[in-house]
Amino acid sequence: MISFILKNWMRQKRRFFLMMIGALLISGGLSTLIGLSETNKGTVINSLQKKWKASYDIVVRPKGTKSITEQVDLFDPNYLSGLAGGISLEDYEKIKGIPDIETAAPISMIGFSGYVTNFKKMDVKEPGIYRLTETTTDYNGLNPSSATNEHYFSRGMYDLPSPNISKKYGITGIEENLSSFTNVLLAAVDPVQEAKLVGLDKAMLPIDGKSQYFSKDDMINSYPLSELGFEGITAKETIFPVIISNQSFLDQTFEFKIEKLDIPYGDSETRQKSLEVIEKNGGEEYLKTLPTIETKKFSYNSNEGHQLLMESLSGVDLKTRNTKSSISSSNVDLSSLLREQTSSLKYRSIESPFPERWNHAFQVIPYEDKTNTNQSFTYRKPQLVDLSMRNNPRLSPYFIGFYDPKKLDVSMDPENELPMETYKSPSAKWVLNSKDQPVNPPKTMNPTSNIYGYLMQPPTMLTTIEAAKHILGDNPISAIRIKVKDVNTLNEESQEKLKLVAKKIEQQTGLETDITLGSSPQPILINIPKVRNHEALGWIEQSWIKIGAAINIFQETKLGYTGIIICNILVAMIYVFSTSLVSFLSRKREFAILLAIGWKPRQLKNILMMESLLIGVIVTFVTLLVQLILGFRNVAALSISQAFLITFFVLLIYIIGPLGPIHLVNQIQPSHVMRTGEISVLRKRVLRTNGLLSMVFNSVIGRLNRNLVSIIAIALPTSLLILFIYVSFRLKGVLYTSWLGQYVSLEVGTPHYVAVAISLIISILTTSEILWQNIKERRNEISLLKALGWKNKNVRLMVLIEGAAIGFLGGLAGGLISLGIIYFMYGPIPIKELWLPLITCLSPVLIGMAGAWIPSRVAMKMEPIEGMRGIGIVKSDISIDI
Repeated sequence: MISFILKNWMRQKRRFFLMMIGALLISGGLSTLIGLSETNKGTVINSLQKKWKASYDIVVRPKGTKSITEQVDLFDPNYLSGLAGGISLEDYEKIKGIPDIETAAPISMIGFSGYVTNFKKMDVKEPGIYRLTETTTDYNGLNPSSATNEHYFSRGMYDLPSPNISKKYGITGIEENLSSFTNVLLAAVDPVQEAKLVGLDKAMLPIDGKSQYFSKDDMINSYPLSELGFEGITAKETIFPVIISNQSFLDQTFEFKIEKLDIPYGDSETRQKSLEVIEKNGGEEYLKTLPTIETKKFSYNSNEGHQLLMESLSGVDLKTRNTKSSISSSNVDLSSLLREQTSSLKYRSIESPFPERWNHAFQVIPYEDKTNTNQSFTYRKPQLVDLSMRNNPRLSPYFIGFYDPKKLDVSMDPENELPMETYKSPSAKWVLNSKDQPVNPPKTMNPTSNIYGYLMQPPTMLTTIEAAKHILGDNPISAIRIKVKDVNTLNEESQEKLKLVAKKIEQQTGLETDITLGSSPQPILINIPKVRNHEALGWIEQSWIKIGAAINIFQETKLGYTGIIICNILVAMIYVFSTSLVSFLSRKREFAILLAIGWKPRQLKNILMMESLLIGVIVTFVTLLVQLILGFRNVAALSISQAFLITFFVLLIYIIGPLGPIHLVNQIQPSHVMRTGEISVLRKRVLRTNGLLSMVFNSVIGRLNRNLVSIIAIALPTSLLILFIYVSFRLKGVLYTSWLGQYVSLEVGTPHYVAVAISLIISILTTSEILWQNIKERRNEISLLKALGWKNKNVRLMVLIEGAAIGFLGGLAGGLISLGIIYFMYGPIPIKELWLPLITCLSPVLIGMAGAWIPSRVAMKMEPIEGMRGIGIVKSDISIDI
């Protein structure tokens, strides 16, 4: 049997050569594809694994705190700073008791406090009336905003005026220091859990032994102010420890201008006359009109203020690290009121002006109290504890240490930055103005001291959850950050475990959970609209958090690569099927003769299967030999397991591929074939033949059963080609939705293009095989056409158009098949993405024409007399209207 097969190959050298090219292409293509895909998939997984780990896995928040942006799994990275409590200590204890939870670190955004910094003692001794102008300027990176406070003080007889005198003369009191009030956010943590989560205890700065972490010995106490004789005030004063960041999150300048007014103020009589003149002319309003005779100016910035804060609290000169008696804690006063609690921004989803760059865009919804015309502009709803300030909690923090946020065990990598970060200042870039015009270059924007702004500063002072309970009550916790035990590898098992823990938390507490592990920043466009008399800013770009970016990329990568391997195997099977079919058709007369002389159908089937297996074995041997040579020469080659995987796939292809044609052996009727030759029936005309196109149409439709094989042979590879490209775009789309994905995407691409090239070449070979056989069977028809005067170019054009028509039908069928596969894998294709399958459906036309190129040349070489030997014109399957 093997000898019979080899002799047949020798008789049909050209067909055997083409068949071997296709077989080697399948083997080499699969070897390359599996090698590249495994390498690239491994690179992607390794990259994701490195970037996947984060400080916490799950974030727990109060019920009802999700915003509209989270419908598309997007978090404002500064969102946590806007949550004002809502989780009870009881729920916190329940969460800590869940077995799989390793760390449960709560955080409470207590609210806005502040401290007074005394920059300089007032060096004013000469009697007189002075104007002190204090200007605080915030720099957000774009437009500085200033707040100015002006008041008057005296040196001399009326250094300490009573309220009555202040009202009469506009002189508010004595000034001893040039000072400023810095508004900061106060937050609370569980010292033990925060140390486990981010290593806060190890981030403490050892300043001459005067900086330490929280301990059980820290005093926390609160008492009602009514006990101190403050009648009608129900507020409590709380004493509690704080640690302070060594970095200022604000960019401010503090400018002081001291002007001596040009008004007599010498002896007592002169002073009295001057005061009477001031009172008579309207007090402070009159003072504003007076000229000055002496001016002194002083300027400081927020970094200098923070440095003075640290030196005053520690008593150490931070430049020399020496203790200085001149540094006094009286330069800083940490005591204050709890003025306001935090509040979050409200957003609405709007259309992006540049969706190709920012596919998500939101607009900040400003808050405006129409009943309060004096209210300054605000993007957040004010959360005043008490409008009268009489019942606001009194805060008496005492300093115990400084910490450095840069020393925390948190991700500083912008590719997997934590959502709702606590220790990092948010930022944004102003990229489009209010007219949607690009800003070139974009300007970086930072938070300011405006607690109602669209960028919120992170906490500067930290205390304990116990202190937060004293200040806020039984529900002080804003969020709880969770780390789960034994979640160390990026895979479906880790994701399922996180989902299970999150579900347990929700069931036991009723709180809301989000899996934050594997998140990544994503550029989002935010519109800052007009509010009150402040014009619209335009658009800023912020790095929001895409929840689950890493696991999505992992799943898409795995699906994409596995799908490509399977698709290429199917393409190869289609090719083997078509070559086996052509072999069967070209040898149909030979098989009929063998049946007539006594061969069994089983023997003919064995010939076709053995022929296919021999090719598979030859190709497999060549593949293994090449890989062995590459391995010995230390050139990158497939592993042993991958090589055996290729062997299995090739043999599988050459076993399954010929099963269809083998089944057709049972349909051979020896007497009929030997009587009529290879053309068994007259072809039925569908259209009146009056031109080239109608002739091609009749040829394709009239032999629908035969051409259906060609159409299917093109349709399946085409559907896979569409799937390849869609998976590539889909995978790229997932990758480019986040910075982490963009990083990973640098390692993705080659296997997709290799897969497309392989499927394209195999489709061309498949088409060529089928059309070659068709032309061979139609030699009588083509000979008659040439005898009637057709030129070679007309014959070539007819075959090319027929190939294009078959390709078009194959593309149409392939498009429908691919749409079904894509729908099953990914769901409905968005309307805006339909162009991709539709355009790809046209590629089979080119494939059909490319596949028809060699058969068209074969048809051109046919002589008019060649196909007419032994067969009458009556038996021809062409009919021409005359």
